[in-house]
Amino acid sequence: MSIRRKRLRIALAVGLAALAVHQLWRHGSDYVFAQQFAVVEPGKIYRGAWQKDWPMRRIARDCKLKSILALAHPYESAIATQERELAEELGIKWIHVPIVDQRGMENPKSIFQLLDEAAAAINDPANQPIYFHCHHGLNRVSMAHIAYRTKYCGWSLERATEEVASQFGLVTANHGPDYRTMIQYYAESVLPYREAQKQALAAGAPPEASAEPAVRR
Repeated sequence: MSIRRKRLRIALAVGLAALAVHQLWRHGSDYVFAQQFAVVEPGKIYRGAWQKDWPMRRIARDCKLKSILALAHPYESAIATQERELAEELGIKWIHVPIVDQRGMENPKSIFQLLDEAAAAINDPANQPIYFHCHHGLNRVSMAHIAYRTKYCGWSLERATEEVASQFGLVTANHGPDYRTMIQYYAESVLPYREAQKQALAAGAPPEASAEPAVRR
């Protein structure tokens, strides 16, 4: 066999091995490593993507989770069912607030109502430490992140958006809401909420409690 043929065979073998490693990583890494996991507030609030069984168990153990807030997937879907059953096994509260367009559904909620529920769940000390996630850990989770920061941390929309942009990036959705939706949310939900809180304090009354999100176990 010529040297040239040997080199071609070696190059082909190396290429195939690299492809195999790439495919193994692409289709198997999420069984081992947490996807898009990040700390929002140490010891209290964490965000990310939907996780496979082992990474979710590790997050629950290491972060001592009390709650998981799921922002995606229908309640009866296989993904939601799997996570709900895991949460029950681990003794963790499972909160389901899918941020989707509910028009046409029975008793539909607006996107802003859903964001309010998600932010309230994240803010509730009884739920912390909490892990909140959508499917990929990029779009809906960032919307809930911004809702929490602006409604309960007193942050401006610009500051909250910049935090998400610098740490996770901003995703534009071709269909459905994305971070740009938060401009209207801030105007219609956050600013009136702040004004109501101010008026309540000025009148000597306790601030109004936020509505509790739907909790399913």
